[in-house]
This record gives sequence, C-alpha cells and structure tokens, in this order.
Amino acid sequence: MEKPENCIPRSEAHELSETWWNSRGKAIENAVKHKDVCAVNFSIAELEDYLAYVKENSKDVNDPGISIWMGTYPEDDEKVPEKKKGYSTVFLSPTRKKAPGTYEEGENDFEENEEIDPMNGGSGLWPPGVY
Repeated sequence: MEKPENCIPRSEAHELSETWWNSRGKAIENAVKHKDVCAVNFSIAELEDYLAYVKENSKDVNDPGISIWMGTYPEDDEKVPEKKKGYSTVFLSPTRKKAPGTYEEGENDFEENEEIDPMNGGSGLWPPGVY
C-alpha cells in the first residue's frame, strides 16, 4: 500500500505539537492548575471496530466522515474513573456531507451525523509532553 498523500514528516508533527504546547498547552495548564494530557491513544482494533460500525450505519449517508472533538471529563461525575476526572480527552463523532446549497461559502460542508453514537475511551498520554 502506498502512503496516503496527507501524511506529514515526523519533524512537522513535532513542530505542530511544540507550537500547540507553546500557544495553548501552557495556558491550559495555568487555567486548570495541573498538567493535562495532550494526546489520546486508541488501538488499531478499537478504531477499526468503530469505523466498521460507522460504515455499517452510514450506508445511506453521503460521504461519511469522522470529526475528532476535544473534551474534558467532569470532576463531579461518579461514573468517571478518578484518574480521568478533570483531564482532557478526545472523542470521535460520525459526520456526513451537507446537501449542496445548504451551506454558505466558508462554512463546513459536513455536519455531525446524530443517528450514530460517538466513540470515546482512549488512553491519555501520561506524562504529557511534546511529540
């Protein structure tokens, strides 16, 4: 298999991570008064299972996709494991293309597909650091 065209060199990934840390990571740490995760890991099996679920439930969807959203676990939710409370996470949410003519230029041409559940459950990188 050939490498997908939107792959980037590791050096560019490092630069993106370093820029995030210097422009946002430190501000987040100062705001919440503790270090926070900066990457979330999902196994290939978890991602493949979720993508299969989305594909199966998107048969009538125009150009399905996935949005990756940032989130934070609430500190006062008893369902959240203690080690995750107050820390960042990401979750994946299915999308679909909007119908032509239903969005303005400059707006996203996709929308969340609310008929399919999002996915969470990855492991936050600890300790946090630059890529």
